[in-house]
Amino acid sequence: MNKIKQANRTMCSDARRELSRHSVDCNEVQISSSHGVIYLHGKVRPVRGREGTFESDITVLIKALRQRAGIRDVVTEWTCIF
Repeated sequence: MNKIKQANRTMCSDARRELSRHSVDCNEVQISSSHGVIYLHGKVRPVRGREGTFESDITVLIKALRQRAGIRDVVTEWTCIF
C-alpha cells in the first residue's frame, strides 16, 4: 500500500511541475491521482499578456501530461475562466 501512495504522490508532483511549464494559470487546480490516472479539478485561466489561443495551450498541456512516464490518462474536471 505504501508503494501505491508514494507513486500517486510522485505522479501528482510531476503533474504540478508540468502545469507550471505552460502558459496557463493553474493556481486554483487541485491534482489527484489513482492507478496512473491524473484528475484535475478547479479553475484554470489564461495567463495575461500571452499571445496565442487558450484552447491550444490547454491541448498542449494535456498532451504533455499524457506523455509523462507512469501517467495513463488525464481527466479534466475544471472550469475555464476567460
